[in-house]
Amino acid sequence: MEQTREELAAALEAYYRSCGFPVQRHEDGSLRARGVGGVTWIGLPVLRDDLVQESFAVRLLELADERMPQGERCPLELLPAEECADDLRALLTELRLERRGHVDVYSLAA
Repeated sequence: MEQTREELAAALEAYYRSCGFPVQRHEDGSLRARGVGGVTWIGLPVLRDDLVQESFAVRLLELADERMPQGERCPLELLPAEECADDLRALLTELRLERRGHVDVYSLAA
């Protein structure tokens, strides 16, 4: 069964709130959570439809390069629908984002 974007976003939001972080939803579908030490965590739900859009790779690169006021990159956490998790990991490898160390893919099973 395919999860909806809202279900994935709600799971990310619940996780951040369970850590005690305030969460803001952005118009682009991403979430921002303010963590310990002022770290801004970016969460993004991902569906199969996202992966077929050419602009999605550009969007991932932009989000992965977003910086906090201190200059460090914001950690980017991606929560894909189960049916597209492997394709998302392949895209991250193609974009060389898996090497940066601040981009992670999560699973609802975790």
